[in-house]
Amino acid sequence: MKRSTVPIILIVAGLGAHQPVRAQAAPALSTFQNLPGLGRVQGINKSGEIVAHTGGGDEVQGVLIDPSGKATSISVPGSEQTLPYGLDNNTRIVGAYNLPDHGSAHGFLYSHGAFTTIDVPGGTDTRARAINDAQQIVGDYNDRSSHRHGFLYDSGKFTQIDGPGAVNTYVYGLNNLGTIVGYYTDSQGHQHGFVSDKKGLSTVDVRFPGSTDTFLYGINNLGIIVGSYIDRAGTHGFVDVNDVFLNIDAPDTPPGIGTFGRSVNDNAQILLYGAIAYLTALL
Repeated sequence: MKRSTVPIILIVAGLGAHQPVRAQAAPALSTFQNLPGLGRVQGINKSGEIVAHTGGGDEVQGVLIDPSGKATSISVPGSEQTLPYGLDNNTRIVGAYNLPDHGSAHGFLYSHGAFTTIDVPGGTDTRARAINDAQQIVGDYNDRSSHRHGFLYDSGKFTQIDGPGAVNTYVYGLNNLGTIVGYYTDSQGHQHGFVSDKKGLSTVDVRFPGSTDTFLYGINNLGIIVGSYIDRAGTHGFVDVNDVFLNIDAPDTPPGIGTFGRSVNDNAQILLYGAIAYLTALL
């Protein structure tokens, strides 16, 4: 995996648990567990709680699944659709919702039974994608020219995040150390992953043969990263453990449909979806 470091661009506006992975050799995966009834799975915490999007007719609603399989609907009152993207280890959930007027999306935080709207000042279509245990929140939004920017929301202050020379930037993952992952679009239309921490922002391009685009979606507190990449065949998932990476193709899912590695928790359980949703783990 090739990483090049540049200064971060910041504009202030406001399967059963197992021992965590200590990768010395190439990582390997356990078997894949089906997650029936779930659509696009999005986030998993250390307790094994999962948030996902489920489809019904023309509507999309959110759902929280506990480790026993019990499902709880996540729906912002008055919304047409609610899309949870991430959760922390205290079951605080972040995501986005749309109102019946079909306007832009609004970000939200769901905590202790209450919803709070999170909208970047001056922006539109705000989507909160991840939250850590310190209640820092990351996501992305559109500016007035419909360009996408990432953001960090911390203690009431928004900080803008952009990849180097990016046309659009999307932020998806955050761990308790404050390390952020996502991807950005360059001027040629290709996607590059990035990792942002106290040292700055590092571009991440996977080096699988023939890969053209890289997307980072999740990171845990051990620094394990999950995401997807594109090659001539289609879209594949991958996991990166200490710069040793492993391709993931979901069972019974051709690359033309695509595998999307969405989240990894501190037990190294990996949430992904292809034709259907799956849970696997690093051994």
